[in-house]
Amino acid sequence: MFMYNHHQPLLTVIVPCYNVEKYMDKCILSIVNQTYTNLEILLINDGSTDQTGFLCDAWQTKDPRIRVIHKQNEGSSYARKIGVEHATGEYVTFVDADDWIDENMYINMMTALLSTHSDIAQCGVCDVYEEDSSPPPLQRKGEQQEVVGRVEGVLLIIESKQWQSYMWNKIYKKHLFDHVEFPKGRGLSEDTTIAHILFHHALQSVYLRDEYYFYYQRSGSTTNSNNIIASKMKNWYDTYHAFYERYCFVEQHPEYHSCLILSKNNAVFRGIRALRNSMIYPQYFPKNYSTSLIEQLKTIGFTRKDIIKELITPIMSVEISVFLLSPACYKMIILLYSKIRLLFLKNHN
Repeated sequence: MFMYNHHQPLLTVIVPCYNVEKYMDKCILSIVNQTYTNLEILLINDGSTDQTGFLCDAWQTKDPRIRVIHKQNEGSSYARKIGVEHATGEYVTFVDADDWIDENMYINMMTALLSTHSDIAQCGVCDVYEEDSSPPPLQRKGEQQEVVGRVEGVLLIIESKQWQSYMWNKIYKKHLFDHVEFPKGRGLSEDTTIAHILFHHALQSVYLRDEYYFYYQRSGSTTNSNNIIASKMKNWYDTYHAFYERYCFVEQHPEYHSCLILSKNNAVFRGIRALRNSMIYPQYFPKNYSTSLIEQLKTIGFTRKDIIKELITPIMSVEISVFLLSPACYKMIILLYSKIRLLFLKNHN
């Protein structure tokens, strides 16, 4: 096992915890057993209503590297913000409390980070599903690593193909967070709001292909809590605004304009979806939201020639085309559909 080394920089591990009593022991155990030992572990109890807070306090008594912060519920993004504000390490990373990590994740990532003089290190991610009877083995990719400059790193994040905007499979120099604002109350796509800004301020980053992070996708988690209409609507609201903010960022920085059409598509697609839902379920959106959203979508300067058909369904392509032809006509069609839908539901109840 890797022994403590006084020359190891302090790494702060931030774990937002909200109603995860069934999962967090496995998560925290995987952190305290890291072969990189110079850790500060911040457990942020985000107003949990189960035994999560008690378990956080119990872990604090077991390991002197653990500190617990109890706060009111404001969402995982703001829990991360509180963690960054209380972090004393030069480097910062995150783990979601229902996930876990390979024991050599931090030693290998910190070694790559320091040896390449990079500002961000990231690793591969292994998706684990609730129905899986046994955990998957670590997927090694030949221990290859790739050093990437600022512009290429931002483009890779925006493209979302080889790289993703996840906050938790990366280690960051703490000073990078001086340039970001955590979105309060945003449940979904919070990473989309922040990731490209962090990479924009990083001189370079290093990418390790090995899948050290195990992403546990369970029913009832934030990502999969779409069974309730209100939750679905909030997800669409949050997702659109995250991608609209990303589009504005790309539009303002010419060095990223190779992704401008993609950014427009991502924002418009999610905006049309949010618009449609805000007219069908207006009770779940701010007052007069559809009117303000139409005006915001108009500012994107999107045309039918910009549509990337591979990204959207044929029906969505038609919706976007109708909206571009006449937002007023699109709104009338959706409102008519909404009325017909209500009549149908009444007649079948």
